Order: sequence, then structure tokens, then C-alpha cells
Amino acid sequence: MPIAAALTIASTAVTAAGQLQAGAYASRMARYQGQIAERNKQLERESAMDAIVQGQDQQRQLGREVAGRIGAQEARMAGNNVDITRGSAARVLDDTRMIGREDSLALSDNIRRQVESMQISAWNYESEKQARAAEARQAKTASYFGAGSTVLGGATQYASFRAKNGTGR
Repeated sequence: MPIAAALTIASTAVTAAGQLQAGAYASRMARYQGQIAERNKQLERESAMDAIVQGQDQQRQLGREVAGRIGAQEARMAGNNVDITRGSAARVLDDTRMIGREDSLALSDNIRRQVESMQISAWNYESEKQARAAEARQAKTASYFGAGSTVLGGATQYASFRAKNGTGR
């Protein structure tokens, strides 16, 4: 076998092997990145659950603070012999309750937005994980087609070489 033919076969084999190796590496990297996305999704979900628990604690604390303010107002007014069931005293207590409810609603909205943001991030990580899995499959498939194309190209060159040198059968 002439040296040119041997080099064509060797070059074809090395190139095809390199394409398969590159595809395997790209596939492993995509799977690894998918695992990272899965872990990030889990962390976001855990953070969302923590935010809910912390929000509930903050709501309870706010309720206690408002109740404490109302109790202090009632005690001061009653200590000054003010009737807290009517007039300005009743309006002050009602206003304190109203402000407490508004603060509670604002806190709930902030917690809800924070949890929704974390849930969206978790969903995005799930999408990324799925995309990485598809990327891993595609990398392998592409490497098979690339290696196959290289082998066919090398075989064509070898056949052409043999035909030019009169050794084809």
C-alpha cells in the first residue's frame, strides 16, 4: 500500500476518532451543566419555601406589634379616663388597625413577589436542564454524523487514489 493511501486511512481514522471524542466531551459537559441546573432549581425551591416560612413569621411579628400599639394606645387613653369606644379615641384605634392591615397586605405582596420570582427561576432552571439534556443528545448525534462523513470522505479519497493508480478492482 503506497504511503499516500496509508496516510489517507490514518488521517481519516484520527479525524473520525477526534470527532467522536469531541462529541462525547460536549455531551458530558452538557449533562454536567444540566445537573447544575437541577441543583439550582432545587435550591430556588428551598429558598421559596424558606421565604414563605419567614414571611409567615414576619406576619405574626407584625400582628403582635400592631396589637401592642393598640394595647398601649388603649391603656394611655383609659388611664386618662378617655372613652375608647367613640369619638377621636375610637378613630385613632381604628386608624392604627387600618395601618396595621395595610402593612400586613404590603408585607404579603412583597413575600408573594419574592416567592414568585424564585418559582420562575426554578422553572427556568428546569428548562435549562431539559435544554442541556437535548444538547447532550445532539452533541453525540452530531459527532456520529461527523465521524461517518469523515470516514466516507476518506473512503472516497482512497477509492479515487486506487483508481488513479490502476489498483482498483
